[in-house]
Amino acid sequence: MTEQPMTEQPMTEKATKTRKDRPLLGRIIVVGAVTVALALFVVQNTADTGLSWLFFDATGPLWIVIVVAAVAGAVLSEMLGWMVRRSRRRRT
Repeated sequence: MTEQPMTEQPMTEKATKTRKDRPLLGRIIVVGAVTVALALFVVQNTADTGLSWLFFDATGPLWIVIVVAAVAGAVLSEMLGWMVRRSRRRRT
């Protein structure tokens, strides 16, 4: 038996809209899950902890220390990525 090629049928407006909405729904689910996880993290890590860095000494909730460290890491990572992309553009 020979297989016949499938013909492409034009998509209706409804089918196109549904496909575009799927990634949005997935993103909403992921954002919701991350929000719930973050809320649980904050509730479970309320104990005070000490922080010493160079001449800076402070005491605060553990969750704040971890979130600040994570944000600082993300910012440094983005800065490094920006510097690498910039140097690649200059070479070309």
